[in-house]
Amino acid sequence: METVIGLIAAIVAILGLLGAVGYGGYLLMLQSVATKRPGASHLAVDARKRLPAAGGLTLGALVALLLTSGGITPDIIGLLLGGGIGLFSVNQLQAARRRLANPGSSV
Repeated sequence: METVIGLIAAIVAILGLLGAVGYGGYLLMLQSVATKRPGASHLAVDARKRLPAAGGLTLGALVALLLTSGGITPDIIGLLLGGGIGLFSVNQLQAARRRLANPGSSV
């Protein structure tokens, strides 16, 4: 039973890490494109402000993945932490895409 929980926790933590890395990568790409395009400096500033949070989410997801290599209690903590970080990262990524689609609104 402990092996099954450990496997599920590891998969959830890996998905959370992928979500956090995807959010950070999206912000980096957005910042890179916005600095090259005239009139899009506000997007580069917005992406630059959100990069530390994306880095923190990635670090938290790595900690969650490391926790899944322990016993059953760290597995459950890693599962909850990784799942929460993954959901938050995907939510932030979707919000950033909505802001890009409607630059005049503050979503």
